[in-house]
Amino acid sequence: MTSYKWLIIASPADFDQLGSSIDLEFQPARIAAQLKVAVTTAVCGILIEFEYIDKDYRSTYYNHYAKKGRQYRDDCVRLHFFEDCVAFDATRLILSCPGNNRLEDHYFGYIVLRPTIVATLGRSIVSPKMRQGARGRAIQSLHKVHLLGETLPVWGFPSMAQHIDISVCAHVSCWAILRHYSERYAAHRELLIHDITMLAKPFDPGGLTPAHGLNLLEAERIFQSAGTYPVIVGRKKAGEKSFYVQLLAYLESGFPLFIAMSGKKHAIVAAGYAWRPVAKAPTYAVSHAWEQVDILLAVDDNSLPYRCVPLKASTAKTGTPGSMTYSVADFDSFIVPLPEKVFYSAEAMERYSLALHKGLASTLSLPAENVLLRRYFITTISALRRYAREYESQFGDELVNILMRLKTAQFIWVVEYASYEQWKNGHIAGRAIIDATASPRDPTPVLFAHDENVGIRFDRSSAKPVADVMNLKRPLCTPLGRMEQNLRPANAKPK
Repeated sequence: MTSYKWLIIASPADFDQLGSSIDLEFQPARIAAQLKVAVTTAVCGILIEFEYIDKDYRSTYYNHYAKKGRQYRDDCVRLHFFEDCVAFDATRLILSCPGNNRLEDHYFGYIVLRPTIVATLGRSIVSPKMRQGARGRAIQSLHKVHLLGETLPVWGFPSMAQHIDISVCAHVSCWAILRHYSERYAAHRELLIHDITMLAKPFDPGGLTPAHGLNLLEAERIFQSAGTYPVIVGRKKAGEKSFYVQLLAYLESGFPLFIAMSGKKHAIVAAGYAWRPVAKAPTYAVSHAWEQVDILLAVDDNSLPYRCVPLKASTAKTGTPGSMTYSVADFDSFIVPLPEKVFYSAEAMERYSLALHKGLASTLSLPAENVLLRRYFITTISALRRYAREYESQFGDELVNILMRLKTAQFIWVVEYASYEQWKNGHIAGRAIIDATASPRDPTPVLFAHDENVGIRFDRSSAKPVADVMNLKRPLCTPLGRMEQNLRPANAKPK
């Protein structure tokens, strides 16, 4: 029978209560040590849910642990995290918030503990707002948690620790990305962790083979078998600009990235980023927004999600007890699982965004090359229209009308041009919309471009596209804001 226990967390030392509340096969002392350094002081209550049936653990239990000589339990423990305004009535089994507070506004998500004796951190969905140090923006999906008759929504990214035997870091990274896709997009089916191990090989790998890990091509096989269209991008040399530019472009597009670090023999998921708190002056003739990145946010199986990863090794710090030290400089390659109808790559966009800037400069008021900052990302035309409607007072009626009528495919590339001074204020000089289904050999993949006053619509229905220049009649003295909506804010919540 399922039972519950409420723990009040007034200081980091209170996490030690887990050790006396949960059986040793769940490794509660180790989990408590991780929570002490990884969780903000906004977490003031933990509800322990005993005898929880976890589908991901069950997938490995029936296919692996039940076959072992040692006996393993088939149930798990689930920990739910709340703010200080939440109270628990142990007699009536009711969670409540006094006043007009809604329970769902004060719930941070959960982690599952597996009875595997080692590496017990199971399937977890926690909000970045409870993660110490989390900042910037993170890829998140909405998860609905059923608890004591309540349905509690939480935005987060899936994570778990590797099992060490039936799955390692690469399996877990694939699982996390594909579980995010299944929650975010109806077209993707849910895959359990054991399903991931089966997809890696053309045969049943049994219990020994998965412990040896995955190579990059096997990870690619998993993403392809799961219905995505993976692209592998490798770094040819240390500090290669093109590698990091493509990484940021896909990350800003809302695609979580499978990151391989061959030197560290480790794999993680890149799931977010944060801009520099103070913008950095461009250091070369034509600059890209990658120069303005401060840290990346990682989902690492060694710790809770949203770990901050610095750009250079000199500033790399250990995330939680027992976790590995690394930086973005250790990234060797990544896999981006794309949807079917994206044919125009980030590599092609790097070349085209420069050529387009030169072509538009005679008609639009764009920054000169020596002060230019570019960024580009994939989104959907419906997302762009939602953004235009939300900021209608900034766009003006004419520009909103054009975007609502623009004929294009579902996926588009958005390119934004800004000067260094505009970037510091969150503004841009102009924007271009590119057909993401165009071929890299298409001479004119651009659909529409505009600055603060002038728009250019391109008719691509003939072999020689026609450009239609128009006055946008935007509100006077209203700057264009930088578009950031594929990812959600990840800033940790203060108490």
